[in-house]
Amino acid sequence: MLEKEENMQLKDKFIEFWRYIEKAKKITLCTHIEPDGDTLGSAVALKNLILLNTKNKEVKISGGDYPRNLVFLEDEKIGLVDDSFFNESLKIVVDTSTIKRIFDQRVISKEALKIDHHHCENEWLFEIGGDFWPATGQIVAKLAKDLNLQVNKKVVEALAVAIITDTEFFKERNVNAETFECMQYLLENNLAYNQLLKKMQLNQEENDFIFNAIKNIKSNGIVSYLVVNEVVSNDLARPLVAKFTEMSSTEISLVFLKRKENDYRCEIRSKTNYDVSKIAAYFLGGGHFNSAGFIQKDLSNLDAILKYINTKK
Repeated sequence: MLEKEENMQLKDKFIEFWRYIEKAKKITLCTHIEPDGDTLGSAVALKNLILLNTKNKEVKISGGDYPRNLVFLEDEKIGLVDDSFFNESLKIVVDTSTIKRIFDQRVISKEALKIDHHHCENEWLFEIGGDFWPATGQIVAKLAKDLNLQVNKKVVEALAVAIITDTEFFKERNVNAETFECMQYLLENNLAYNQLLKKMQLNQEENDFIFNAIKNIKSNGIVSYLVVNEVVSNDLARPLVAKFTEMSSTEISLVFLKRKENDYRCEIRSKTNYDVSKIAAYFLGGGHFNSAGFIQKDLSNLDAILKYINTKK
């Protein structure tokens, strides 16, 4: 009974969310920095859902730096939308609740909608959010299903990419029966799953980079960790972390990835019941129970971070 009530409340939110869309003539979909398959896939899916199911809308995605192996999702080159369009449009933030993580920093949260699966932050004009789902793509798939919206190949591929990548092929956080029901929904709407996986593949050079990097695995207590001192592009950050975590035999996997800004992107994962979001928050980052991240200016704090993780077990 409680599950039915929760689903009804969510459907009511979907209806209200869609009302905002129907009233707008121009819509800007805003993705986050260090973008992944979930923010891009969910934005592309939303764009096409809006164009398919409403009339006389202009919809643009504002963002950039998307992973090379996923840019096939969107035919148009994505960048920051111009000021004129942005100012006249309804803004919808996709896959983040954190203002500083929105790629387009012109967004004012009180004037924007948000659809996301992270802990709720800030005040929004209207929001669907909370750390209850494994991917924003799952929420968008459920929105399309519950509102009986028309879908096409672009929608189902984009949503599948969002769900597959943010769950690391169904191996991470909050995966539940509804996740697979959403995948079933996409398959029933002609998702060519095997063909999609082929499109998402890394090339040989990218695979070689990851293979060479993860050979340098080290361990400290419950932590397997890796430091990559060569600059790691956003194309490779998520797949590198996923492969390293898969190979790790400890509860915690910690990766320091050198960025072009000359600092380190730190990604932390847990396999079972260790809340790594608390570790990330302590070091001024954030994320989910089993998957989080933070930034370090250099490696001077590495030993202290390893000690802190081990003392909090």
